Formats: sequence, C-alpha cells, structure tokens
Amino acid sequence: MNKNKSNYQGKFQQLTLNIAITGLLLSALPAYGESEKAASTRSISYLSASTPDKAESDSRLQDTALQVLPPITTDGYREESGPVYAARYITSYTEVSYTSAEVTLYDAETTLISDFNHDGFYHRFSVTIDADTIYPEAYIFAELYLSYDGGPWNYITASDSYHIYRDSELDTFTIETELAEGFDPGYYDIRIELYDADSGYRILSYGPYDDPSLSALPLEDSYYDEYAEVIVPVESEVIITASGHTHGSMGLWLLPLPFVTALLRRFRS
Repeated sequence: MNKNKSNYQGKFQQLTLNIAITGLLLSALPAYGESEKAASTRSISYLSASTPDKAESDSRLQDTALQVLPPITTDGYREESGPVYAARYITSYTEVSYTSAEVTLYDAETTLISDFNHDGFYHRFSVTIDADTIYPEAYIFAELYLSYDGGPWNYITASDSYHIYRDSELDTFTIETELAEGFDPGYYDIRIELYDADSGYRILSYGPYDDPSLSALPLEDSYYDEYAEVIVPVESEVIITASGHTHGSMGLWLLPLPFVTALLRRFRS
C-alpha cells in the first residue's frame, strides 16, 4: 500500500513538473498568426512635384531612424476600406474634422523600387496619393498599412502632414518606404488611411478593392533581399497604376512531452 502510494505521488509530481515545463515553453512561442520577429521600417514623404532623385532618396532614407513596430500579424480578419460615415465631428467652436464627402482620394499609384537579389520581391516601394477636397484647401496626412496574403492590416508608417487644394494635380504626395526587417517574402495588399492633420480624426480608408494597384505587391524585407549570392546588385523599378475610377499503456505523466514536441515542430516549420 505504501509502495503504491509512493509511486502515485512520484507520478503526480512528475506530471506537475511536465505541465509547468509545457507552460513555460508555450509562453515563449509566438502567438498564432504572429511573426516572432519585430518589424521595422524607414520612410520619407514628399510632394510628388518635388520628387528627389535616387541618390537623394537613398541618402534621406539612410538618415531616417528606424521605426520599430510590433511583429506582423498574418492570420485573422481584416476590415476592408471605405469612407467614415459620420456627421462632421465638432471638437471645439473653431475646430472641425473633414468627412469623406469633403475630402476624397481620387487616385493612388504604387512603385516597386528595389530588388537587389532579383527574385521578384522588393524591399522598397512608394505610394503616391492624389487626394482632393471641396474646399479651397485642406490639411491632411496619410497612414499606410500592409496585409500579408489577405491577413489583418498592420500599420507600417505615416506621412508628413501636407495641404491639398481642391482637385489640383500639383498636390499629389508620395510616401517612400523601406521594409528593413520582419516582413517575410510574399504578396501584400496596401491600405491608405487619410486623417485630418488638425484634429487627428480619420477621414477615409482606401485599399485594394478601390484600386488594383494596391493589391498583391511582391514584397520582402531588406534582410531577405540581400541574402543571395550575387556579385552586382540588380535594382529595378516597376510602376503599378490603375485609375482610381488574394493506448497504449503509456503513463499519464508522459503525455505533455509529445504535445510539446509537436508544437515545437509546428512552429519550426
């Protein structure tokens, strides 16, 4: 009797220990659908009428501090783009926020800029935005989001604030971005969100269902782009446009061990 009790206590203690180990291992694994690598980007923005040459863009990007972001989420639901259906939001007697009827996004254009290893996936790209307003002028800024293979939207950068003037073509604005780390090779959709620069309220969002040029861009971070045996880097540029108009007798205490092994194999694959 005492021997059986001792065996039982030993198995119970081993089971408790294995459960504790399993918990520690699970807590160290990334959340489902989330990359284990932190993401980082560099961005510059400018009026398209004053587009810098390649050497100046390179210099400005290198002088820009890395923006460190949470790991990219790749699985889950994403909200599609659309206007913000709301009346004008009055934040004070003198400050009002634009609505999507007063500021619109007429067109967008994406340019794929740098592909050093010539594998068809780019670590640097730009988005050019042509926004209009019914007023003589409006003060806005844009945020960009990426979606990996139809997964959730991930914030990557914001532009400087800038003015737009009615339906002028001279106020188009470009955001040029380098994906430094945390972006696996794949096809990414882009979502643009416009904000009132004075109040900070969102005006509208604009995405791949609004403009095909924002859909399925072949992107990767600069680590992947440089990880190739090439002697001379090949840099190419592609412009994507679209008029605005994808029983055993095993003891119970041993059960957590294969469970942990299976989990580790899954996350290593």
